[in-house]
Amino acid sequence: NGEAAQETIQMVTEQNERLSKLVRTLLDMSELQTVARNDKIELCGLIEEVLADLEPLAQEKGVTLIQKSQSTVDEKEENAGEGLMLTGSDILIYRMLYNLVENAIKYNVDDGWVRVSLDADHKFFYVTVADSGMGIPEDSIDRIFERFYRVDKSHSREIGGTGLGLAIARNAVIAHRGAIKVYSEEGEGTTFTVRIPLIYTAS
Repeated sequence: NGEAAQETIQMVTEQNERLSKLVRTLLDMSELQTVARNDKIELCGLIEEVLADLEPLAQEKGVTLIQKSQSTVDEKEENAGEGLMLTGSDILIYRMLYNLVENAIKYNVDDGWVRVSLDADHKFFYVTVADSGMGIPEDSIDRIFERFYRVDKSHSREIGGTGLGLAIARNAVIAHRGAIKVYSEEGEGTTFTVRIPLIYTAS
């Protein structure tokens, strides 16, 4: 009936307003720069948390999640990755990792894999998110970090989401004075690499 339809329209309108507010907060760089970035983040643990949170989605899609950690600071140190501490915003780094891994799962192939690797030297930490997915066409590579840009609009509608995941990830990296790059070949998968300054505390 008309009353139910009106309620639905109002609900969708409210959700859109909330989403718009979230988008403005997350993507406006002046807002991002005001987010406190003094959390001590243990990166191995944070990656484990992201992968655990996304495991149900991975199982649903038939995708295997793989975590690798190593450190070039001291090759002899066992479990070196566990000593890697980042000073930054826990919520922004979590969201950046979550968005990259979620995309890698969603745009993968049957029985595919996503591998998250952590590495570091004396100045930076490096996170690599590689997948066995469908890859990104060469003419889209330069645009994937744009807000609302979709590589495959028909497939994106099936998958859902807002088209903001990579834009948010990129801005979270920039807020930590870092850089993000993508390497991809259509039909061969995609690799994102993130480089962010770190504080290394091996004990």
